[in-house]
Amino acid sequence: MVRNKETKVADETTEERIKNAARIVFYKKGYAGTRTRDIAEEADINLALLNYYFRSKKKLFDIIMI
Repeated sequence: MVRNKETKVADETTEERIKNAARIVFYKKGYAGTRTRDIAEEADINLALLNYYFRSKKKLFDIIMI
């Protein structure tokens, strides 16, 4: 789902937003080039919220790539 940062999808949960953003950023930058801050910015959330849902970049990567 493509999402403009000004237009938020109401039925998408925060966890889904993070996963979708992570897919986009990992695809663009690869695992090594991606920072959790990049994912948080793409999902339009703060970094602490991303860390609350997915404790690490590795854990998030493993979840979305399996």
